[in-house]
Amino acid sequence: MADGSRIFDNAVELAFPRYPGTAGDAKAISWLESRFQKIGLETTLQWFTYDLGPAQRALRAVLVAGALLMAVAGVVTSRSPVTGLILLLTAFLPGAMFLAWSPWLEKLYRRDGGTRTANVIGRRGVAEPRVTFVLMAHHDSKSQSLSFPFRMGLTITTLCCTFLLASLAIFSILSGNLPGLAWLAPIAGGGAALAALVLSTMKSGDRSPGGVDNAGSVAIVLAVARRLISGLADDIELIALSTGAEELVSPTFCLNLDGAGAPGRAVLIERFGFGRLFSAEMSAAARRAADRLGIKPRGIVMLPGIGIDSIPFAHRGIPCLTLSSGSLGRATMSVHSANDKAEHLDPDTLAQIADLAYETLIELVATQ
Repeated sequence: MADGSRIFDNAVELAFPRYPGTAGDAKAISWLESRFQKIGLETTLQWFTYDLGPAQRALRAVLVAGALLMAVAGVVTSRSPVTGLILLLTAFLPGAMFLAWSPWLEKLYRRDGGTRTANVIGRRGVAEPRVTFVLMAHHDSKSQSLSFPFRMGLTITTLCCTFLLASLAIFSILSGNLPGLAWLAPIAGGGAALAALVLSTMKSGDRSPGGVDNAGSVAIVLAVARRLISGLADDIELIALSTGAEELVSPTFCLNLDGAGAPGRAVLIERFGFGRLFSAEMSAAARRAADRLGIKPRGIVMLPGIGIDSIPFAHRGIPCLTLSSGSLGRATMSVHSANDKAEHLDPDTLAQIADLAYETLIELVATQ
């Protein structure tokens, strides 16, 4: 069984502002490298630079242009539902490509630039691995001008208002009459436009200690990796890392941890974007492991527009699953803010997710 107090203590050590490229980020990289070495992993620092400017400018332009088109669509739908629907589709489709995290969008995030950071890779090397497990949790933290729950709320508002306006336009085209009150279409278009405009103003900074996001998860990775090193067969490769991955030739499974340790129910993030499944095999393994542990996890969809580190693995066909925890309480509401402190983590939940991660990987071993 995992030691929740030990995991919590490690999370407290890491819970300081560590936005990529800052002194805090460098401190976290050094801390992780040392910890991986102490538990017996061969460590590598994979340094890289990047520039988020092009992606941020493109997303802001899409949101602003889309907001204007949606507002106009809401006004004209009552008079010309066909025109309103065309405007709505023109506004929504470019944004949907960003929301769905299409593979080609990764190119916008991989440009060399002025921000320098590193992936910290710890490897239990095997000459000819039968299977490779990647145990991952990002080590950086960030504060945002829009908190994570508020951003989710704005995204949901945009999607719901867009769906409502599209439904009104389609019904009007088919029936010849616009249902509901005359102001319903303008309100729907205006609501979607306002939410999109607010989303376009979001900026990131270095004020968050990142306790829930993601010091607790990194501490769980350390605990599970330490336990696996002595428990796995000699032909199974284990890679522990913060973000990203190398080219892998053996059958590979990526178990990501994000937001784990927030008080509440265990969470399996099984789908992303517009319902795309990460891995049916890993979800089934996690649920079997949860049954053995007497845990009843909640399976969720990562909403469109919300990113997570396992998405690039899915784009490359690598089975992956993300473990998290929590509910709409203080810990979750503090994510991406200066109030995201390690004190919000729960030692018992940290231990529970660590046990679930370990047993999920053991379950996968049995099926290979």
